[in-house]
Amino acid sequence: MELESKNNIIPPIETSKMSAFINAEQGDSSELPINHTIENECNTKDEIFEPVNENEIKEETYQDILGSGDLLKKIIKHGISDDRPMKGEQILINLVGRLEEKDDIIEEEKNLEITLGDCEVIQGVDLALSLMNVGEIAELKIASRFGYGDKGLEPMVPSGAKLLYTVELISIKPEIIPDDLTPDERLRIGRKKKDKGNWWYARNENTMALHVYRKALQYFGGPGETVVFDFKHDDIQNERNKILNNMAAVHMSMNSLDLALQALDTVLSIEPMNEKAIMRKGKVLALKGQNMAAAQELKKALKINSNNKTVQNILSNVEAALVKERVQERELYKKMLGQKVDTEKSIPDNNKSNTTFIISGLVAGLAVICGYCYLNNNFPFTKFNTL
Repeated sequence: MELESKNNIIPPIETSKMSAFINAEQGDSSELPINHTIENECNTKDEIFEPVNENEIKEETYQDILGSGDLLKKIIKHGISDDRPMKGEQILINLVGRLEEKDDIIEEEKNLEITLGDCEVIQGVDLALSLMNVGEIAELKIASRFGYGDKGLEPMVPSGAKLLYTVELISIKPEIIPDDLTPDERLRIGRKKKDKGNWWYARNENTMALHVYRKALQYFGGPGETVVFDFKHDDIQNERNKILNNMAAVHMSMNSLDLALQALDTVLSIEPMNEKAIMRKGKVLALKGQNMAAAQELKKALKINSNNKTVQNILSNVEAALVKERVQERELYKKMLGQKVDTEKSIPDNNKSNTTFIISGLVAGLAVICGYCYLNNNFPFTKFNTL
């Protein structure tokens, strides 16, 4: 891919023709007989491809890049010594990918421009490219974990498949500085990276998706800046909001709710009526247990689009949770009030018991005195009878 800016155009390479090996991998044999083999092609007098210097081709063994046997690299053609790319630099490559157990091509790219380290190719290829020199052709044996993983790539790559790639590093050019690009160049490169982030997210590769989204965001102003350009459309700002929305979805999948809320608030600070951001904010608040605030956001989203079934379902669940919360609060309140009433009732009961005891004691004492006086003929009330 060539940038429109002159400063960013990849310089032509003198040896622009692909080597016999990479063309053989890509099956470019339109002028050959059907039964013509690669071995015959190398020995024929009528060479189609440029002859390769025998000094450049050496029998190599596989190098275990990671020490685990998951990524092996064998040099087929040596390149320029000590001319390796750095992470972030733009590189131009050719590649052909096959299943290790079959000869079916699953991926083929010519003059593919990528940013090294930005997850724009499978991880095994990305790692190996950092160890290749310009002009080098290498064969890679890639374990599933550094290829398409357990998910595979239907219908071509089954789950857990080991891969065999032939890769050629054509050229290197400096890292792209987004501030040096025109708005159209920003849009083109940023959208390309956003699409790759979407691809990783669809595969549930959340870490890879976040990495690519962050790289894409650099072309649209970064995570916390307000982007303003002197041109008639606001496509850059719209793309930025889309990426932040997507990043929030990834954070939600990873249960990083605070980071998701931060991304959504950034979108809403610029575009307050962004339906998707409002809906996701309501969902995040519900996951955090803030159901009242969640209901307010979801109702706001329904005002924008009353037919949004997803919002309706989330709101229904949130309102059910609110009802349950109110019932629990009432039960707790009743329980607290019931204990207080019982305590208050116990106080007058104790007072009543004390009063009854005193009165009973007085009556009993008076009865004893009266009985004593009667038995001793000294009952005081008899005096009134004699008068």
